Amino acid sequence: MAEMDEFLENWLKKVKAISIDLTPKDQEKITAEGGKVFEEKLTQITRQKHYSNHDDKKYGHAADHIAVMNSDVDGDHNGAVTVGWDNRYHAMNMMRLNDGYKGYTADHFVTNLIQDSNVSNAVLKAQSEAYQRFLDQKGDED
Repeated sequence: MAEMDEFLENWLKKVKAISIDLTPKDQEKITAEGGKVFEEKLTQITRQKHYSNHDDKKYGHAADHIAVMNSDVDGDHNGAVTVGWDNRYHAMNMMRLNDGYKGYTADHFVTNLIQDSNVSNAVLKAQSEAYQRFLDQKGDED
């Protein structure tokens, strides 16, 4: 019985160390995997709905400028990642297309993508797989 108690104590220490003591850098690695999935979906829907033949030499197309940033929207490194347009010009134009304005009726393409359960499930699955790899690596270290 003592062996079982010892095994369970060691297992519990590993679980606590892994699940509670995730650093923001570790969290970013996990959430970045979900961010990559969302980036792919956002690029796809932006190309489908708002890709034009306009050849903008300075900014290019919005669908070609979507990125995963390893910080929250304020630039803080707290484990969150942000997916969006990497320059203000595209971000503002896409916000207007999503939300609408006086001269354009909104199509809510970003909002609908965020609320799509298939996309959410794909993001969570990628994060879950990244977390499992992290657990496996942590388990091998001990």
